[in-house]
Formats: sequence, C-alpha cells, structure tokens
Amino acid sequence: MNPSGINSFDKNYMKATFTLTNAAPQFETSNSGPWQTFENKIRKYAKTTCGSGTRGGTLYLLTGTSDIGITIDKKSGKLVQDTSTPLPYTRKMFPRNVRLVTPRAVWTAGCCVWREPGKVFGRLWSLARAQSFAVMSNNHKVNALLHQTEMSVTELEGFLTPRRSTMVNIFPGDQNCRLPGNDVTLPP
Repeated sequence: MNPSGINSFDKNYMKATFTLTNAAPQFETSNSGPWQTFENKIRKYAKTTCGSGTRGGTLYLLTGTSDIGITIDKKSGKLVQDTSTPLPYTRKMFPRNVRLVTPRAVWTAGCCVWREPGKVFGRLWSLARAQSFAVMSNNHKVNALLHQTEMSVTELEGFLTPRRSTMVNIFPGDQNCRLPGNDVTLPP
C-alpha cells in the first residue's frame, strides 16, 4: 500500500495511491487517530532525518495487511498473535447490499539506508548504515481493541509469521534493516 499523504510532494504520485490495487479497507477508528499520528511521524522522519542533507538516505517503506492480529495476553501482559476472531471480517456497505472483506490488521515497516565515509585499516571506505522501525495495529471499529504498537522489524516479522511457518523477512535485500542495533523509535 502506498499512502497518499506520504506522496503529497507530487500530484501524479498522489493520484497513483488511489488505484484499487493499492486499497485496503480500514475502519475509521483504525485509519484515523493513532495510525494517522504514526503516518505523520514517518513523514517527519523521512524529511528531517533519513532524507536530511547530512544523511541523504533512502527510505524503503512497506505497508500491508494481515490475517493475524495482535492482542494482549492476560497472563503475561505481553503482546501476542491473535487468530481467534473468525475471518473474513465483512461489513455491509451502502447504497447497495455489498459485503466488503476487511483485513484483521495493518502494519508498516520502514528502513532508511545511507552510506557514511569512514576508514578501514587506514583506507577511506564507504560504510553502509541503516535504521528501521515498524508498527502494527488491529483494524477494528473499537478503539480499545486496536492495540497499535511500535516495534522492531524483527518483532513485526514474528507477528506476521503464521505458526509453524518459515519466518517472514520484510527486507530481504538488506539484512542491516533487521539488526537489533539499528532499531529506532520515531520521535513525535
């Protein structure tokens, strides 16, 4: 998915976000409020940190849906996978009696990559650097059940991986995006 607001720098890019292949139905409580706040944090990070004049990085941003949601485990108090709600979520749309399939959860992962000059064994070298972040939220009409949570890319991959399956790898082209030391929490 490609959010319109992030592409507001160019009208043609912005129009491209409204194609049907780029759509995922969200409840209003899911799309506004905390999710909108996180999108604003991404915009600010892209402009002032990743794409800044000193760093000149490239931000790779992926957004998607999941049939696996998140919930808080009553015993441990930790965030865990939620597959309990029967799928698909459907809701009637007006003016016709059309049913719309709605995903259980939405997520975004970002990785800023850039190169820094440095020295290795006394020789000038360009070092690859990366910072990454992720967020996941249930797509629900009840605010208290959204459980929107910022997390590391590897934590998100864990939530997106079905039980007894091979681990999801969101950024297979750059393993630096998955290193724990490269996790960043986006500032407000």
